Amino acid sequence: MPLHDASYQHWPGHHLGIWSRRASIARQGLQACLENRWTRHLLFVCWSAALLQAAVLFALGQLLVADSLVVQWVGNLDQNLQTFARLLTQWLEQHPEISVRTSENILFYYVARCQLPLALAVVAQAIPQLLTRDLASHAITIYASKAIGRVDYVLGKFGAIFSLLVLAWLGPMVAAWFLGNLLAPDWRFFWHARLALANTLLYGLSATFLLSVLALGVSALSNQEKTTVGIWVAWWVVGYVLTGIAEQTKPWLKHLSFQHSLGELELAIFHIYDDILLARENIPVLGDLLRNVRPETLEAFRDPALFGAGAALAGLAVLAVFIVACRIKPQ
Repeated sequence: MPLHDASYQHWPGHHLGIWSRRASIARQGLQACLENRWTRHLLFVCWSAALLQAAVLFALGQLLVADSLVVQWVGNLDQNLQTFARLLTQWLEQHPEISVRTSENILFYYVARCQLPLALAVVAQAIPQLLTRDLASHAITIYASKAIGRVDYVLGKFGAIFSLLVLAWLGPMVAAWFLGNLLAPDWRFFWHARLALANTLLYGLSATFLLSVLALGVSALSNQEKTTVGIWVAWWVVGYVLTGIAEQTKPWLKHLSFQHSLGELELAIFHIYDDILLARENIPVLGDLLRNVRPETLEAFRDPALFGAGAALAGLAVLAVFIVACRIKPQ
């Protein structure tokens, strides 16, 4: 009788597919990013901003409650602000299907724009955890020995940074939408504000995808952590400089700034120009408050450079994928 049974035995374990291994890489990458103390601090700020946004939505809904604290507080404001609040309340009461949609669409447009720098700061903290350290330690060789190819590895890393951006940027905005409308005096606010949620999801997912690809490309440029982080921050800061220079020289230079191109994409998705005109028609005081806004700004709201921004973002994404493909290979 043989010491070992050499006959076929069915494996009793549970089979896990390739996507499970990719998810494992993404999960480990996300955990590594969250171990950074500054990343956790930035996430705290992002979610605190979401609570502030929910508070603004709550205050907007409380304008419809006659004896609310918000209404009493408005009575102590400047005469122009009191008039603005009174006209806004009347508009909310008379046409909630239009006023709530318009108000929340404008609000979420500005919230997404204001919170984007926080998301970019989170990416800066996470870049060394993506590809930079693995390039320095030749970790791709170890992954290859575990029957995980380059595509699986890159998809896992993409999942890590995509999940982190959702946690830092898109997640807080969606949570603020749900919480703010949950606290509204009328449950129909959920239905009236559906456009703001749809635009937030469309823009947030698109921008998160593009930023994740760009972050991978920057992270693959070097195996030195300070170098890749410096490249990301420099690109971010220089983008503002290029936008200013482009106004005086070559307009196409501004598309080299990814945050400017994302801003044009946001304008095209939210399309708040019509909302601003609608609000000005129903709240005349708003026209006085917007008197100091430059005509160029309103014109940019009406006709965003979507084609140029889309072409620039697509080109940058292709370049990032090319860099990753060249850099990530077993030695």
